[in-house]
Amino acid sequence: MTDAVSEPLHEGHVQEWHTEEGWGVLVSPSLPAPVWAHFSSIAAEGYRELTVGQAVRFTAERAAQDRFAWRAVSVRVTGGPLAQGPAKDDGSGYSSGLDITFDR
Repeated sequence: MTDAVSEPLHEGHVQEWHTEEGWGVLVSPSLPAPVWAHFSSIAAEGYRELTVGQAVRFTAERAAQDRFAWRAVSVRVTGGPLAQGPAKDDGSGYSSGLDITFDR
């Protein structure tokens, strides 16, 4: 049995992603530790992967997964990579992004 987090939706970013293995690590200021994420938890059609620095919203559960105490249940991409210099072209195919800024 797993313990559901009292705040089911967390905002954070991708700290690391291992494309070949299909898993990575998410971080959020609302959780005490990094969260393990598997590609199958990404809410998207077709091929699913994340990019380091990418903004995400996710739900997590307390569960021992490798060296992590938290595991992502559902992950949604909310933005592209955080500004960390120019993007590299790794030849992986078509990619698209959308950033929306609302005036206050």
